[in-house]
Amino acid sequence: MTLGSETLAALEAARARVIAQTERARIAAQDAERMADDVSTLTRTVTSPGREVTVTARADGSVDWIDLAAAAFDTDAGELSRILTRTVRDAQRAAADTAVARMAESLGADSPLVADVRSQVAAQYGPATGTDLR
Repeated sequence: MTLGSETLAALEAARARVIAQTERARIAAQDAERMADDVSTLTRTVTSPGREVTVTARADGSVDWIDLAAAAFDTDAGELSRILTRTVRDAQRAAADTAVARMAESLGADSPLVADVRSQVAAQYGPATGTDLR
């Protein structure tokens, strides 16, 4: 093999590596776009333990729906306020936890970004209180 053919072979190998890296980056960008779309539409519905309140929330913390069962109207106003607050927080937390899980599927469970978002969710919502997920 001459110096010229070795150089051409090295250049071709480098070109092949760049093409492979570009393809991996394109696939990663598509995955990130799908993940962002998925997270933006993701909702979770949670029902209070006594079934007085059902809440549907999004991963960004917005609340889509609150449903009060007939039993809610037999509940003391202060207790109903506590149930509502807890159930809203649990629905928000459930949606955020699901978003983090989907991020981990795409980016890897050990991703620093996933760890950072998981930490933010824990700081914002605290521990889940054990309401029923539907």
